Parts: sequence; C-alpha cells; structure tokens
Amino acid sequence: MGRIVVADIDIPAHSHLHEIGRSDLPAPGARDHKYTRGHVVVIEGAMPGAALLSAMAAQRGGAGYVTLAGSSGQGPAALVRRSDGIDRILADDRVGAAVIGPGLGRDEAAFVRLQRALESGRPLILDADALVLLAERGIEQVPGLSIMTPHEGEFLRLFGDLPGSKIERARAAAHASGAIVVLKGADTVIAAPDGRAAISWAAAGWLASAGTGDVLAGLIAANRARGLAPFEAARAGVWLHGRAAGLAGPGLIADDLITQLPQALAECMTVNRSAGPGVAADPDSR
Repeated sequence: MGRIVVADIDIPAHSHLHEIGRSDLPAPGARDHKYTRGHVVVIEGAMPGAALLSAMAAQRGGAGYVTLAGSSGQGPAALVRRSDGIDRILADDRVGAAVIGPGLGRDEAAFVRLQRALESGRPLILDADALVLLAERGIEQVPGLSIMTPHEGEFLRLFGDLPGSKIERARAAAHASGAIVVLKGADTVIAAPDGRAAISWAAAGWLASAGTGDVLAGLIAANRARGLAPFEAARAGVWLHGRAAGLAGPGLIADDLITQLPQALAECMTVNRSAGPGVAADPDSR
C-alpha cells in the first residue's frame, strides 16, 4: 500500500457520538473547601443499604460533603445524617446534586419523597425505584437535564419498546424526557436531549450484581455536584465505575467498587491551575 498519511484535508468531520474515555478532573486546590468540591444529598428509603452505597460512592468519588437524608445511622463517621425532612435538607442552596431511587421503595411514602425531590429545584440523579414510580405516574414530572440511570427493564417501563439500536433508543428517550439518559448494560450508552451520545467499552461482567448501580448513581452525583454539566458528569461517573470494577477484579461486590474508587479517581486528576496561593476560609464550618 505504500506510505499511509493521516492528515487534515480541511473537511469538517463532526460527530454527536463519542466513546467514553477517562475524564480530566481537576484536583482540589488551595482555595477549595468542602462545598466547592460539591455537596451531595442521598435520599434514603425502604432499603437503607442501597442509599448508603450511593452516599459512600459520592464521598469516594470526590464530593466534599455528603448528606444521607434518613435515620438508619449506618455508614462512616464522615457521612452527615439528617432526618429533619427532605424539604428542609434540599432547601440548602449549597446542594449541588441529589440522588433518589436506590432502595427508595415503591409505596406512597416513597412517592412523597420523590415528589419532594422533583419539586426541590436541585440537580437530580434518578435511579432504581424512582424510575419505577415515574413509569407509573408519568415522566413529564422530571425536571429538565436531570440524569436518569435505567437498566433495560426500567427503560422499557419508562419509554416502552422503542425501535432502533440502543443508541437510537437512548437518544429518543432523552429527547422525550428532556433528561440525560444513562442506559446501563455491558455497553452503557449516555444520551442527551440535543442528540449527543456516548458509549462505553464493554464493562466487566462482574458488575452484574446487586448494588453496583447504586454506586454509579453516587459517582454521577459527585461529578454533577462539583460543577460538571449533566452529560459530562454522567460520562465521568460511568468511566470511574468501569475502572473501579477493573481494579476490583473477579468476584467483586458493590462495596469493593468503593474501595477502588480512590485509585480510579487518581487516574483522572489534573493539577488545579486556578488555585492561587493561600487557603480560603470555609464559609461554614458546621
């Protein structure tokens, strides 16, 4: 064939479909404090262990402050627990993202919790039981640019049997809902309402176990709370999730992903060049 040259010949080649790769995430700088790193709220429900997995994933995924809205009393000492009402907890303007759905339940009490979150005005990551409740009550309640993380079964309940490839179905669902749709599976697809889509490499089959989706929701929330746009936050979360699974190896359970997240996160860290000399005071040390 002779010599092959790959060169720019001045023909634009733009695509709305990309492969999910490692994100460049700035490391905390000298002027950062716990709230600039992101405040995540995870709403507990009938199965508190699922919400705890999400909360711990958000902590290990880089969030500076994580609140578990519930009364189970489980988890690490650094996890803030509050049971004084979802409305009050989400009224804090410093909340950068809220996760609802893991272990939420599907009864009327669960729906009331979901309704409070939907009306809060906070960026939402909607997972698991929240998606089942929305399928029953209507996706029109979902605020624009929320992030929904269905697996195939939940996707079918939400959007029906849409035609086309997995990418086409995810794009159609994102357009219909106005949300970022993370259609989970071995080849997870992320789609935005504007037509952008990203697809991951096939993830480890060991991720097919209870609780791993809860970890993903917490990771996406950590990146959303730190200021990433919804589509980019979902991409970063999916990559970290898959990388942690690779580090954990065969036989992993959801808890193992959390122990591997610091290493996965370290591989994404770049120097925070916006941080100047000196340390800014934490505006609220409570």
